[in-house]
Amino acid sequence: MSKYERAVRRMQLRIPQNPLGPVLRRYLDHLVRHGYCTESVWDSLRVVDHFGRWLGRRPLNAAVVQQFVRRHLPVCRCPPPAPCDSRRNYMALHRLLTMIRPSVETRRPEFPRGFGGRLLRRYQEYLVSVRGLATGTVRNRLRSALTMLTRLRVRQAGQLATWTPEQIEDFVACEVRRHEPVTANSITTATRSFLRFLLQEGLIRRDLSAAVPGFACWRLASLPETLREEELARLLNMPDAETPIGMRDRAMLLCMSELGLRSGEVARLELSGVNLDSGILQARRSKRGGSATFPIPRKLSKALKVYLRHGRPTCTAPTVFVAHWPPRIGKPICSVTISVMVKRWAARAGLRKDIGAAHILRHSIASRMLSAGASLRQIADVLGHRSIDTTTIYAKVDLKALSQVGLPWPGAKEVQR
Repeated sequence: MSKYERAVRRMQLRIPQNPLGPVLRRYLDHLVRHGYCTESVWDSLRVVDHFGRWLGRRPLNAAVVQQFVRRHLPVCRCPPPAPCDSRRNYMALHRLLTMIRPSVETRRPEFPRGFGGRLLRRYQEYLVSVRGLATGTVRNRLRSALTMLTRLRVRQAGQLATWTPEQIEDFVACEVRRHEPVTANSITTATRSFLRFLLQEGLIRRDLSAAVPGFACWRLASLPETLREEELARLLNMPDAETPIGMRDRAMLLCMSELGLRSGEVARLELSGVNLDSGILQARRSKRGGSATFPIPRKLSKALKVYLRHGRPTCTAPTVFVAHWPPRIGKPICSVTISVMVKRWAARAGLRKDIGAAHILRHSIASRMLSAGASLRQIADVLGHRSIDTTTIYAKVDLKALSQVGLPWPGAKEVQR
């Protein structure tokens, strides 16, 4: 028996004397059932035991947890075992709230109550059903619309009809002040979208989208960042292929670097869409909708076989890639998890660039295809671009083709060799 197992046994003896005794016993079963290691179980039990003795007759809710972490812990003089690390306490107590009141304490309502909530639900239906926008875009548009309704203090429909171009201009100027041009441009686009929806619904009297100022943001002004062959090889070799997480991460990296999939498309890749026998992979597109079919390259096929046979935990999730840490073992992962994974392995590989997202792998495959002689139309088809204008930025990194169209500098003399 390890020292942590003995510590958990000692902590179990303290449960009957704790004011949260029945809850603490449920919490212990919850941690064990979700696969937490013995050390994490012991650490979390210490936190909740400490919290229960402090709680007294106070109600058990998120506000009281914040009071315990922010006010009590900095001046805590409670006897051991009472850990005082605020981050550790908050994580353990957040798991406790998730267990006892998952829908009340940890999930914020998607929309506010009243007129604002009803309006945002209609706007969401419009964005999804009429505009056919991607989930992430819909989420950003709704967030922007909610901010607009809150800042302009809209409580009922009649207030919308009183909006003026000056109010819209002041709102946008205030919102974009803290952001870079790219983000500012996204805010103005979302604001125009919401105003046009309000006009279509008859809630405003005239088209106020013209009052939204524009921002200089040239889409093709910069060069796409890419990885050289040796850098990409270094990145792909970083995950430990002997561990389940390493098998998973290597397979996900190859999905992005060999097929050009977005991180969200990798996260949503389903077992039913992978046929290793015929070498075909089907992925749902994030932005244009529908699905795309790819041949599975040899390296990716090998990595998927290794992960599915030896690394993927037994679970009922339909997705290929799942979480490996409690409490989400066997549940689908999200695109943010994949982006963080890419950044972590890139940092360990000591790459020359500060990689902030998984998109650099899509840029890299586009650059390699262009160097190999592929046309922009072929690259657009592989990357899933709706318009070929999006793909034209990669023409700027094809130095071989650019050298053939480059003209001599006027008045320059030929260099003598």
